[in-house]
Amino acid sequence: MIDASSASMVVTSLPTKRKAEFDPEEESDGENEEEEKETKIEERKGGIDYLKVPEWDVDSFDGLEYYSSPEVLFSSDEEPFSEESIQHYRIFKHQMIDSKGFYGDPELSPYDHYRGIKPMSLEWEALTDKDFRAYWEEMVFVCLHKLNQIKDSNVEFVEVVRGYYRAGPRSKSYITFMAREKPDGPIVEYQAKCMVTLDRKRHPILCRPVPTPKP
Repeated sequence: MIDASSASMVVTSLPTKRKAEFDPEEESDGENEEEEKETKIEERKGGIDYLKVPEWDVDSFDGLEYYSSPEVLFSSDEEPFSEESIQHYRIFKHQMIDSKGFYGDPELSPYDHYRGIKPMSLEWEALTDKDFRAYWEEMVFVCLHKLNQIKDSNVEFVEVVRGYYRAGPRSKSYITFMAREKPDGPIVEYQAKCMVTLDRKRHPILCRPVPTPKP
């Protein structure tokens, strides 16, 4: 187990391409260092800064409310999706908004996942040599280090419960995990959100006990 007190808030990853952190169309084969720099410059000129560090403790789901889309949804074959698929999507969307990205029923089969955020099995491969359990443990340590630094607390990681993932050049992980205050505090369910920017650095977004559900 990694000591949270020694974990860096921004951790540089391995130099290989990450399977978990890029959509297939965003990966490139054989791109050399100069070409990669030019690509990043061009992307920033386009108005999107893929290296921008996210603001700490700002939840993009705050203030977001669910509404049911009235339009007919079509598949890639221009055929309407089944009523069941549309209903599954609406349920999943509602759950994701209510949980602020941390839970949507993985048993549902929506035609798409809300905002590209998908449930991932802890045993699935995240990196070439790492499953999502190990990958998210590292993310949690980054977030806990920031939390303990800001709050002057001493919360320690226990185990990952589940996680949701949005791929892309600014990928996000939504992780539910168990933690406790050292030395002998009760085990509490926590949430952590972490971003990996295009330069493969990890940035904490938030870390908190799971909020009490609305009545």
